[in-house]
Order: sequence, then C-alpha cells, then structure tokens
Amino acid sequence: MNKYSYSSLHLGLVGCGNWGRHILHDLKQLGVKTSVVARSETSRANALSYGADHLVDTIEALDETISGYVIASIASAHIENIRALLPRQRPIFVEKPLGTKLDEAEMLALESKGLVFVMHKWRYHPGIDALAKLVQSEEFGKIKGLRLQRTNWGRQHEDVDCCLHLLPHDLSITLHILGYLPPVETVIRNPLGNNHFGFFATLFDRDRDIYSTYDVNNIAPGNVRSVAVGFEKGVAALTDSYAEGITVCQYGTKNPPETRLISKEMPLLQQLRSFLDYLCGDLPPLSSLEDELLILRRITAVRNELYGGKV
Repeated sequence: MNKYSYSSLHLGLVGCGNWGRHILHDLKQLGVKTSVVARSETSRANALSYGADHLVDTIEALDETISGYVIASIASAHIENIRALLPRQRPIFVEKPLGTKLDEAEMLALESKGLVFVMHKWRYHPGIDALAKLVQSEEFGKIKGLRLQRTNWGRQHEDVDCCLHLLPHDLSITLHILGYLPPVETVIRNPLGNNHFGFFATLFDRDRDIYSTYDVNNIAPGNVRSVAVGFEKGVAALTDSYAEGITVCQYGTKNPPETRLISKEMPLLQQLRSFLDYLCGDLPPLSSLEDELLILRRITAVRNELYGGKV
C-alpha cells in the first residue's frame, strides 16, 4: 500500500529500452503521470505499449514542471543525461552504474548538490533485507563472511563489461548487509574465458576478519543468483531471486533447514515507491552518491586487476 497519493506527481523517464519499459510499467501501476524520452524505434514502441502519458525525443523537450526524473538509458550515457537535467534542480534517480569512469562520477558528485540518487534494486529485495536484519540481531552470532554468486549465459549490455554490469548488484548487497565495503583483496581472472565476461573477487575486512567472495560471470550457462551469509552459529541464504524465503541452517543441531518467508513484492516497485515518497517529502531513497562512489571505487580496483592497469 502506498504511503502517499502520487496523483499530483509528474515524472520524466529518460530511456525506455529493455529495462526502462519495466520502470514505466511500475510507475503507471503506482498511478504516476509519466513523460518519456525515447529515441529509438524500439524505445518509442515500448513507451507507447506501456502507457507513457507523453512521448518526446529529447530531454530538452520535457515539461519544465516535472517533479523528478528517472534515468534508464545505456550506462555510458548516464552522466551526460544527468548533466542535461541538473539545471532543472529536480531530484534524479539513475539506474546503476552511475557512470562507466570513476573520475567522471566523482566530478559529477561535486556538481549535483544532493539531487542524484542511484537505483540499486537489490537493496530493496525482501530477502536481502531479511539477511541484513539477521546480521543486526546477531540471532546466530556475529557475521563471519558472505558468498555471492551471479552467473548467467549472455551479455545483456553492449556498452559495459561484466564488472560494470553485474558486480554493482553484489556490491550493493554487501553494502546493505555490512553497512560498508571492505577493500578488494583478491581478483582471479575468468576461468571460462575472456575477463570481459567474468571473474572471481574477494573483499576482506582485516579488522573484523570478514571475507566477502564474488563469483561473477555472464558466459556460464544457466542463471544463478545466490547470497549466503555465514555466522558463528549457522548460515542463512537467499538462493534465488524469486525464492519464497531465506533458508536458515544452524550448526550443532539436528534441525532441518528452515525457510523464513519473505514479502513477494518486487524490488523495483519498492524502489520506485521510495523515490516517489521522497518527492512527497519523505526520506531520500537508497542509494546516495556517496554509496555509489564507494561501489565504483571497488569496481575500478577489480577492473584494474583484470585488465592489468588503470581503467
């Protein structure tokens, strides 16, 4: 149930491709008037099919009275599109990653004056939230580490590599569960082929002796989305994006694995609702630019190791 009425809001959506169409669908489901910037024939067709209230082909053509903006263009155009919108002084919610180059993202952070937030939908996944609450409650003792796997067959974005496409999800999950991101400890090049398409990596907090490991690959047949958290007294895991709950296993007992049910509401819908609530005067959405810069710094460190130099 919505906390506020969104009938008075008017949003601008920049990009209506394969992912942007889902954003438009959910905005319309939430009852928001939405104008869409769509340039390609496919994007324009998506905008019309999914209920855009107004369709334009440039950012400049958008109504100046729009309440806020969502950017779902290709990643390499995110910063350019943000800069085009900044003079309007309205909140902007941009899909991850903020940009493809760390120095450009850091410069934008200085210019944006708190107007820009980054969309990391996994921070709104009920299963990830349930795992984070177990860490906070210490029901099974202190956290010992995390193991994350995100593998599938087929590159989905032509303008970014696997590190910029998939790793932001798992780093945002780690940030949500731990509250911070440890430094990069190890990077292992792709055992299945080109480093552009996969790798293993480890983040390590030496002070707390917490390892976070990542298996990221988009030339691995099948589709795996898994997050496991190790504790002193057991392990808890979200074993699939659409799992009915988190699975909890305790050490030293004969108890079978326990499934703790979670909400079935989709993370994208919750994420968009948080942005709309912010436009209505509520707290800002996850994630801040500071969070995103932390994520991009870890991504850059991994990519430097993968490609043998500064990227």
